[in-house]
Amino acid sequence: MPSAIPSEHAVHSVHSVWTSDEGSMAQVTAATRWPKIVQDMIEDVGETARLSHEPEVKAESLAIQIALKDMKNEIQQNKPLRPLRSDGRPDIGKYNNEIERAGKWTWLSSPWLFSECYLYRRVQTVLSTSHHWKNYDVFKRQKDSTFAKSRVAVEELASRYIQIFEGLESSSNDSSEELQKLLFIEMTEIALWGNATDLSLLSHLSLEDLQNLQGREAIAKSQRNIIDNDTDDVYSYFKSGTYARDRRVDIVLDNAGFEFFTDVLYAAYLLDAGFASSITFHAKDFPWFVSDVVQNDVQALFEHLISPQLFPNRQFLDELVLRLENMFDSGAVTVKSHPFWTTACSFHEMPQEAPDLFQELKDSFLVVFKGDLNYRKLTKDGLWPYTTPFREAIGPLGKSGMPVLALRTNKSDTCVGVESQQVVERLDIEAPGGAWVRNGKYAVVSFCDGRLS
Repeated sequence: MPSAIPSEHAVHSVHSVWTSDEGSMAQVTAATRWPKIVQDMIEDVGETARLSHEPEVKAESLAIQIALKDMKNEIQQNKPLRPLRSDGRPDIGKYNNEIERAGKWTWLSSPWLFSECYLYRRVQTVLSTSHHWKNYDVFKRQKDSTFAKSRVAVEELASRYIQIFEGLESSSNDSSEELQKLLFIEMTEIALWGNATDLSLLSHLSLEDLQNLQGREAIAKSQRNIIDNDTDDVYSYFKSGTYARDRRVDIVLDNAGFEFFTDVLYAAYLLDAGFASSITFHAKDFPWFVSDVVQNDVQALFEHLISPQLFPNRQFLDELVLRLENMFDSGAVTVKSHPFWTTACSFHEMPQEAPDLFQELKDSFLVVFKGDLNYRKLTKDGLWPYTTPFREAIGPLGKSGMPVLALRTNKSDTCVGVESQQVVERLDIEAPGGAWVRNGKYAVVSFCDGRLS
């Protein structure tokens, strides 16, 4: 697939992934996962209506469920994508213009990025044009349930961060440069993997252990599956900016729950280590791609963390929560949203489609893009040769003056930045059939300083 495209091709000519691409993650997702996701929404709305005591809410839920059932049937029958009903937001026109221009895109034969965004945007039109369900998060129940299953990992990570914070306080002198770098690597990897199963390699080591052979071996093992690893470059970039007055770091969020918890800890670390002077989180402005962070998920995170029913081991959590709450209350960490994040646009289009956001991010010390969807949008969801430099694949952002860091576990068809074709061949042997691009066991830490030259 990607390796068949000549590397000299310009950005605009790179083929994006389609839901009809044989053997692709896009094809499997559209045919099997989307109907299941829509069915889960139908059941969630039905359950919420069942628990409601308001007749109007119950009655309106029936129309919502019918609309969702219609969409599920359209997917399964591979019907054409039909124009979206207007809900007053300007992005509807862009969706509908694209559908009209394309002629006959169907659910199972269309650009994956567009049709997947279309799915969630269509769900939002169903809700936003209702009377009683305008602000309903059809994924909240699932997000809360998933986070509740992360109890052990949350408690262990709380303990680890308090240990790291104490290490930061005692490692402010030049003689502990090695420890500072090792802590940076550890916290960046926690933010990268963002799930409980991948946080065990380093968490059992003391800060002293990190600096000896055992620690270096653990670091090397933890980085083996990072197939484009610019962590050293990112660390050097942060160190070079230590004396800059304004070091605002922007983090474009991905998943709620445990992953967002790790994002908040990463923000705390960057502040505590002096790498950032402030953090701005960018959330979605309505429910998106099942688990993406919306603004209400921030409050939900803290409500969960202070709950002794969910997290009975309070030994480190109480201290940690207090520190995290102070970050938000003081304004050191803020959360905002922008309509651009919930469009079908790739980030190549940001300068034209969202010039205000583009300028804001250009003024940032570093913009961190979390997760698979943001990576797909950064790279135009293109089937690039795997060895394509990250700077090239992100198109106009590569020389825009915007420093970009992508932290992404590989869960789709697009991947760039692999060092050589020999590495690609090794990966194909390790995980045949392109599994290393899709199975979530490999990842990238891809950095571009955004320099104009």
